Amino acid sequence: MTTGDRLPGVAVFDADAPPAVAFTRSLGARGVPVTVYSPHRTSAAGASRFAAATARCPPPDQPERFLVWLEAEFRAGRIGCVAPTSDNIAFCLAELHDLLPPALQRVLPAPAAARNALFKDRFHGVLQTLSFPAPRTAAPRTPDEAEQLATTLRFPVVIKPRAHVGAMLDRGTVVRDQRALRRHFTACHDGSPMVLARYPSLRLPMLQEYVPGALQNLYSVSGLLGCSGEVLAVAGARKTAQWPPTLGVGTRFEPWLDAAAMARGAELARAVLGTGIFELEFIWDAERQALLAIDLNPRGFGQISLDVARGNDLPWEWYRLYRGDTLSPRAAPRPDVHWRHALPFHVDHVARVVRGPHRVREAAAYLTTWREPAVDIVLDTRDVLPAVVYTARMLRHPGGLVRPFLRAPAA
Repeated sequence: MTTGDRLPGVAVFDADAPPAVAFTRSLGARGVPVTVYSPHRTSAAGASRFAAATARCPPPDQPERFLVWLEAEFRAGRIGCVAPTSDNIAFCLAELHDLLPPALQRVLPAPAAARNALFKDRFHGVLQTLSFPAPRTAAPRTPDEAEQLATTLRFPVVIKPRAHVGAMLDRGTVVRDQRALRRHFTACHDGSPMVLARYPSLRLPMLQEYVPGALQNLYSVSGLLGCSGEVLAVAGARKTAQWPPTLGVGTRFEPWLDAAAMARGAELARAVLGTGIFELEFIWDAERQALLAIDLNPRGFGQISLDVARGNDLPWEWYRLYRGDTLSPRAAPRPDVHWRHALPFHVDHVARVVRGPHRVREAAAYLTTWREPAVDIVLDTRDVLPAVVYTARMLRHPGGLVRPFLRAPAA
């Protein structure tokens, strides 16, 4: 690439999500014209000084509106490249795959492959076909069938949506007996009508065993696959805290250096997706003495800023792949950088100190974390405004931020 090259522009959606901020910073800092689209006047990615332009669009979590709009933009040539920043965007790109420019098609999974990752029941079916270890899972069609199938699982059981597309945002619920299962096993009424009409199986959640010691045994393998499936970048991370504490998004990750597990995770991602950015989630099951695959994201992910800080700039490498550059596999990433989702991370530690009973121990552990080399989910001193917008969005509902940590069992 030379400085005289004209860099193709990129559209970034789901602009309040951390991957959107990461794509905007990574590409914009290198002179790529990034247009950030949002249904709101302000957005985290749109506030970045690296965004070349901002524009309005329908909400991506309403595919019945967003898909029609995005199709028109592609047909008119106003949009040529879309960054894979969320489940909603990955889903919409799969639905419109035949309309996409060939260069974009090459760096995205085929539609069926994308759905096999986005739809959790399909992902489990693929894992069975590949004989890859996974938690015991069932996909019932009625509440009665759910109760019958639950007898083949061991309680506690996780009730979780089969996808997170079209406004289905629930992370899941842990139930500990048959009565609780019947109470919580309901249809996904908050899902997009269009998505549920096209994929009726998503109306009902799925059941999955709750692996003991989950929070102490959660791992991630992330990276980039080339157009022919070659592994161009791979990294491992271990989740050490999350919000809410039982089932939630990570608030702290640390490097995980198990080369064999990373190679196995990358191979599984290649078998399912074929190409593109990926993040595979594992859980270690002490009983089976095996890493179980629990989720595969065919897009940018929450802690992608950790990969960037460790030397795997996945947004930039993905863009270079889109441009047709010849890429070589990246060297092993840095092993000494941690990652934080700062606001819930600090709330969690303060709550532990306030609640007790081990206040001195918890305070000492909290102070230790301040000495770690760490990167934040969105905060960057070179580009502060995205963090201001992102934090303001979270603080609109402070009770929802604090309450899960106050209700968690004391350590």
